Amino acid sequence: MNERVMQFRIGMFVIVAGLVLTMLIVWFGESPSLLRDHVFVIARYDEAPGVAEGVMIRKSGIRIGEVSAIAFDERPGKPDGVLVTLSLERKFKLKEGSVPRITRSLIGDVSIDMLPGTGPAYLTVSDTAQTAPVIDGTVTPDPSKALAAATVVFEKAGGTLKTIDEAAAGLAKIAKNADDLGSFLTTWKNTGDRVSEAANGIDRFIKANEGDFQPTLASLREVSRKLNTTLDAPTQEALKSAIGQFNAAATQLNTGLTNAGPLFKDLGSPTNHNPTTDFGQAVRRINLMSADLGLLTGSLRDSRGNLNTQGSLQKLILRSELYDNINKFAVAGNTAFDGIKPVLAHFRVFAEKISRDPSAIARGALAK
Repeated sequence: MNERVMQFRIGMFVIVAGLVLTMLIVWFGESPSLLRDHVFVIARYDEAPGVAEGVMIRKSGIRIGEVSAIAFDERPGKPDGVLVTLSLERKFKLKEGSVPRITRSLIGDVSIDMLPGTGPAYLTVSDTAQTAPVIDGTVTPDPSKALAAATVVFEKAGGTLKTIDEAAAGLAKIAKNADDLGSFLTTWKNTGDRVSEAANGIDRFIKANEGDFQPTLASLREVSRKLNTTLDAPTQEALKSAIGQFNAAATQLNTGLTNAGPLFKDLGSPTNHNPTTDFGQAVRRINLMSADLGLLTGSLRDSRGNLNTQGSLQKLILRSELYDNINKFAVAGNTAFDGIKPVLAHFRVFAEKISRDPSAIARGALAK
C-alpha cells in the first residue's frame, strides 16, 4: 500500500465521520426543522416577557414546536403589541379555539403552552410564516410578582393578628379590673347623694331668704330704669359720635404709624443699609460724619487717650517752624513776583507795539 492510497482512505474516513456526526447532531439536536414538516401560526400579545427565538411550545406537557420569529405589531389600524411566530409540527393537530399562553417559572424559564380548544374543527395554520393566521395569546401572571403580593398579604395578616392579640390583652386587663367596678359604683352613688344634699341646701337657702330677694329684684329694676332714663336719645347720639371720633382718631393714628413704618425701619437698620426716606438718609449722613470724626479724633490721640504730638496734623497745629517755613515761602514768592513785574511790563509794551505794527519786527531784524 503506497502513501497515496493511505491518504485517500484517511480522507474518506474523515468525510464519512463528519457526515455521520452531522446527521446525529441534526437528528438528536435542537434543529428538527431540517428533517421535520412544520406549519406556522402567529400569536399576538400585548407584551411577551422573556420570549425569544427557540422557546419551546408545548401542549399537555408534550413539545410540539418552537418560536421561530418575534416582531412588533405594526399592522395598520391595530394597537401596539408583539407578534410571535409559532413553528408547529404538522403531525400535531390543534383544535379550533386553542390559545397560546406564555408561562414563566420561578427560576425565569419561559415556555408557551397551547391551551386545548373547544371548536369542532382544527386550528387554521399556514405552510409559510408570511401567510400564517394571527390568533390572540395570553400571559400568565409573573410568579415573582405573585410571591411579592403574597408576602404583602402575609405581612398584613401578621399586623391583624397583632391587633387581635392587643385586643385580647385589653379584654384581659378589663376582666382583671372588674373587681374594682363595685367600689366605683359605690363612689358614684355617694357622689349623687352629696349632690342631692347640696341641691336641698340651696333650696332651703332660697326659701329662707325669699323675702329679701323680692326687694333686691325691685332695686335692680329701678337701677335699670334710671340707667335707661339717663341714656336718652341725645346722650346716646353724643356717645355714638364720640365713639366714631375715637375710631377716626385711631384710624388716623394707625395710618400715621403705617406711613412712619419705613422711617422706623431705616432707624433700626444697620449702617450699611441704604435708607429709603429723607430723614433716614440725613441720619445716615450724621452717622457717617460721626464715624469720620471718630476716625479723626482717634488719629489725634495716642494709645492712652492723650493728644498725640507725633502725628502730621498735630505737628501742623503745634509746631511753629512749619508756619515760619510757610511764611518764608510766601515772602520768597512775593519777592519773585516783584522781580517779574518789570519783565512783564516790558513784555506788555513789546506786545502793544507788535499789535500796532507787526512789520516792526522785520524792520528791526533788517536794521541789525
